[in-house]
Amino acid sequence: MKTLLKLFTLTVALTALSACTPTDTAPPALLGSPDAPILIEEFSDFECPACAQVSPQLEDVVKRNADKVRMEYHHYPLPYHKYAFKAAEASECANDQDKFWEYSAALFRNQKNLTQDNLIKLATNLKLDEATFTECLNSGKKAGDVKSDLYEGRRRQVSYTPSIFVNGEIVKFTTPEQFEGFLNSL
Repeated sequence: MKTLLKLFTLTVALTALSACTPTDTAPPALLGSPDAPILIEEFSDFECPACAQVSPQLEDVVKRNADKVRMEYHHYPLPYHKYAFKAAEASECANDQDKFWEYSAALFRNQKNLTQDNLIKLATNLKLDEATFTECLNSGKKAGDVKSDLYEGRRRQVSYTPSIFVNGEIVKFTTPEQFEGFLNSL
């Protein structure tokens, strides 16, 4: 009986663990040429004020240097930001309609009002198919993509947003001027 109980407990534990690990998730949103030699990875939160400043700057660098720089966006919604996780899901729903970057910019501009109703309004303003977007958002089907980014961030010891990696190495800045200097050196 003890062996059967141990086997049952192990089976339940493995099932629970597999449910916590995302599978079959979408690749991160990419800006720039997939063949560009410099990879910038941004771990970001749509309610983070610093992210709202840094993300557009990174996008600008990539757009100006698309042949040598590409950027991947990774979600890292912080637990104390009430709407960040759902906003991340919404951005993935927008990505399904090829509007990730435009929608993300709208999220950052409206980060003080990321209620579900406003997430849908932002999508409508960008001319996304409202029914498709709303169904995607309400279904929770993008939660696995967001969780996958969270797991990757934790694996890489991300502890704050924005966290920026260049070719796999974390890059830290203590002042906005240092960050600007780094961006200009690319």
